[in-house]
Amino acid sequence: MKQSPIKSRLHRLIGQIAGVEKMLEDNRDCKEIIQQLMAARASLEKICVAILQDQTSRCFIGQKVSPEKLKGLEKITNDLFKIK
Repeated sequence: MKQSPIKSRLHRLIGQIAGVEKMLEDNRDCKEIIQQLMAARASLEKICVAILQDQTSRCFIGQKVSPEKLKGLEKITNDLFKIK
């Protein structure tokens, strides 16, 4: 059974967090740890956007919504999380 894109992203994020934990245990350089944490945070934000877009698009199932309005909703969602 194929995993959903959101579930795949979650598994990658879990791996990133486990990597950060290992870096802490190995007393890695603070800068490296912060870089990995920033990458994990960016991943989490992308997951939030994907879930929000998925859920909001379900609200429009069966309704006549123009592609422009859906594009606008996507832009608002991305702007909310400042993702380009």
